[in-house]
Amino acid sequence: MSYIKSCLLSLAVSFGGCVDVDRPIIDIEQDIVIGDLGGVPVEMPRDSVRLVEYNGDPGWGEVRAGAIPERTYASKISSFGFDVRYTDGALYDGIVGKWSDEYEAQKNLSDSPWVSVGVNSGNRYHGRGAVHRIGDGRINAMPDEHPVFTYAKLPESQFGLEVYAPPGIDPKTNTPWREDRDAEDVFIQRDDNGTIATYIKCSNRDVERPPCTHYFDLEPEMGLYVRVSYSRYVLKDWQRIEQVVREALLGFRK
Repeated sequence: MSYIKSCLLSLAVSFGGCVDVDRPIIDIEQDIVIGDLGGVPVEMPRDSVRLVEYNGDPGWGEVRAGAIPERTYASKISSFGFDVRYTDGALYDGIVGKWSDEYEAQKNLSDSPWVSVGVNSGNRYHGRGAVHRIGDGRINAMPDEHPVFTYAKLPESQFGLEVYAPPGIDPKTNTPWREDRDAEDVFIQRDDNGTIATYIKCSNRDVERPPCTHYFDLEPEMGLYVRVSYSRYVLKDWQRIEQVVREALLGFRK
């Protein structure tokens, strides 16, 4: 096909110039990461996802035995991460990407709209109910646990979430255990059966961006659970954050 014919055909798609219709398929595939994510074939933008691992990949510090396997839609993804702006769903696309300048300007704000997402699937996902087990284990600590890591439910909910905090006073400082530098508040949302569907833990430190870590899963659509990190100053938007992250992951489906 001649260059002129290629350009004429491409006008149906773009008026900005000639599209390289002869671009090799392998080049297109290099723009995406493919695999099986929680039982579903996916295509993820390579510029947006990071630290992608598959079942069978060597762990940190280990050396791979043999060549890297060819990845297919059947290759089971075990973990990866990405950043998304929860106010509009924009996926961070790297230092030379469309959102780079806005990301750099906003990422360190106390109420930054950018949240960091980690995903566990494949052999790192331990089945339905993982979030309940994690959250329930946290708020029901063993009796011999340190007081700063034991929890009591508070009478008032916050942002529609149950709130749990360390009870009692530190006898050495005469201040509440909840104010200890290592203390965290725990926030829980349950389904109609009383199962923990959302588990969030947030630091109580008086810092510019007190960190929260937010856990939920994507059952039944995908067999995986999600870990989202953001500032406590945006905890009020936890439902929106969860919705946008969920939509981003489901949007990777082939």
